Amino acid sequence: MVLVGLACVLALASFALRALFLKETPIRPYVKWASRLFSTNYPRFPKQDVQVKIFKRQEVEAFDRTTWQYKSYDAFKGAILSEDPVAFPCIYATKGFKARDHRYIFVESEDMSHDEEMTAMATALQQYLGTPPSELGPNTSLVVLFPIPSSPLSVEEYYQKYWDCLHGLRARDPKSWPGHIPTDTDTPMWRFCFDGQPIFSASLTPAHTKRRSRYAPCFCIVFQPNFVFDILFSTPLKKKSAISKVRTLLGEYDDVSISPELKNYGDETGRECKQYFIMNENYAPSCPYSTLG
Repeated sequence: MVLVGLACVLALASFALRALFLKETPIRPYVKWASRLFSTNYPRFPKQDVQVKIFKRQEVEAFDRTTWQYKSYDAFKGAILSEDPVAFPCIYATKGFKARDHRYIFVESEDMSHDEEMTAMATALQQYLGTPPSELGPNTSLVVLFPIPSSPLSVEEYYQKYWDCLHGLRARDPKSWPGHIPTDTDTPMWRFCFDGQPIFSASLTPAHTKRRSRYAPCFCIVFQPNFVFDILFSTPLKKKSAISKVRTLLGEYDDVSISPELKNYGDETGRECKQYFIMNENYAPSCPYSTLG
């Protein structure tokens, strides 16, 4: 019996050693997880072994319709395809959806202090921004969808979560902040950056009952690469036309007047940080993070 027991121990030890060195061994991911669990040498964010799936529209529409992921996607779809009382104001978001330019990831927890999910989000954003523009399309966005809540939070609570998300992403950014972008959020030239490049971000929440252009039944955070605006605003005439179309629809779509915070990037009286998450009413609280970069 002792010999049999010893043989079993040796066999298990041999399998564990193979798991450490052979990629094809099925147990290898669990050995790696266990080694991290007991290690005090934590890797710098983002963790490179986090696996993230970025979905295309056709893949999401193949989901089981009873899953929370499909329900949140369907809720987002309903929001940006709305035509009540007029078309959804961000017509370029609608174009991007219809053209299948959008990419989607699903995050189960709205707790932005949750390390595993924040790391997964950071990894997904890095992968997305590294995708050639020709593979994404001119009206692309990375859409982060959370479950539809049974009891929605207040606008102010979602505002804090949104900024905690950007702060958490920056903490896991693998690249340095661009030198030409200030880190002080209360300046006209600040903008959010990730993976060494500036990007635009916005949020939709279940609490935006008046500013319906920022409403969705689920919490949703959107990221857009800078090249989208390079295309959209390629000439002064195109920029003027695009802004005019959106502002006209906003005036008819929302139950509150157009936010005075919607200004051109770089405008001395404007703050990019106040455009990312626009409140339900026309007031703009200070950014929770005075520096972000």
